[in-house]
Amino acid sequence: MKRKVLSMVLATAMAMGLLCGCGGEKEPTTTPVESTEAQEAVEETTTAEGEKVTIRMSYWNSEDTMAAMLAFLAEEVPNVEIEYQFIDNSNYDTIIDTQLSAGEGPDIICESPGSALKHARLGYLAPVDDLAAKYSAAGTSIYSYEGSTYALPGISWFEGIWFNKAIFEENQIELPKTFDEYITVCKKFQEMGITPLAAGLKSWEPMLKNSMAFVSAEYLSTEAGSGFGEDYRNGKVTLDGTWNEYVEKWSEMITSGVYTTDMTGVDHDQALEQFATGGAAMFCSGPWDYEAIMAKNPELQLDMMPFYGTQESDGWLIGGPGCGFAVNEASANKEAAMEVLAAISTIEGQAALWENNQGGSSYLDGAAFDLPEAYTSVAGTLAAGNVYCPWNEWGVAASAHETYGTEMQSYLLGTQDLATTLQNVDTAVAELLAK
Repeated sequence: MKRKVLSMVLATAMAMGLLCGCGGEKEPTTTPVESTEAQEAVEETTTAEGEKVTIRMSYWNSEDTMAAMLAFLAEEVPNVEIEYQFIDNSNYDTIIDTQLSAGEGPDIICESPGSALKHARLGYLAPVDDLAAKYSAAGTSIYSYEGSTYALPGISWFEGIWFNKAIFEENQIELPKTFDEYITVCKKFQEMGITPLAAGLKSWEPMLKNSMAFVSAEYLSTEAGSGFGEDYRNGKVTLDGTWNEYVEKWSEMITSGVYTTDMTGVDHDQALEQFATGGAAMFCSGPWDYEAIMAKNPELQLDMMPFYGTQESDGWLIGGPGCGFAVNEASANKEAAMEVLAAISTIEGQAALWENNQGGSSYLDGAAFDLPEAYTSVAGTLAAGNVYCPWNEWGVAASAHETYGTEMQSYLLGTQDLATTLQNVDTAVAELLAK
């Protein structure tokens, strides 16, 4: 039995979109709105008539990723002028934490799930429960603290396994439906002298996502594992002693030679190039790489398959809600900030947000985007709602997912055993939870 938060993704996952390229030519599906919800919200919570209020919005993504939404807001909320502040991701949390602790900071803060929970606990964020009611719980649950929601979910993200359809068809290789079948497929390619999977393991992300996708399919999505995330963030369980058997099974990716130690010298762009130019049959990534792949090989027959567990299923994608939009409790312009969030919380607002972030779905009720051909083989996965990001449930310790990835790199290199790998992550999580 799937956990509630997983099954609820169905409402939004069926509306999955694509990244740039062919998807950019498709219009999001909308439903008629008698009068825009944003305008109604403006009438209810507007500042003094005719007064122009300037508010600051901070985010770790560059302004061009929000261009369509900012243009929409300029028209939809004309009494509010938004000053967009880009802060590099490497310094984002430190700068925002420092500002908020001083009673300052931006009026609207783009938050990760872990940061939102931390800031809500410290009283830095204003609750947004009325607006959150317009979204599915799959999107808002990770931004909730002690019965209230403190951020509204952005467009979702997901990652699966891109594959070259021509290589599969020319070599008469059937798509796998289980993890064991996937390993068998990889071995068949190896016997043919074809690299099964291009991987840039210089980054910690591939090891993180691939292994966690297997654990999601094999354990976290079951009745036995349904409460692990909550128990983990509350310090009641550990990875070591719980995840060992699942990661041990997944490590056939290493013992079968799909992942190799020399891949730790390969970066993401090099792996993408290898796959796009026909040097590998598969490549793990998400819609954000669609345009880059197709630009390198416009003739590539591209499709995506999900990750699998040992039992035949619809498979799983690693993914979840994107950046959450939160309001600074100390803001002198809180009402204006809420007007902006109300505008974002409309079908038109979500379409504007999606325009420059075509790689996921909206959690707003009624907002839907077309599913392109390049995602044909994950249509069943999305329809089943099998999109999940384990570390989103780690609360304030969510940032330890990077530790997990780097520790898995060490495991691949053979410098430590599996128990030590998981214990090191547990230690990092415990330290974050204790702060």
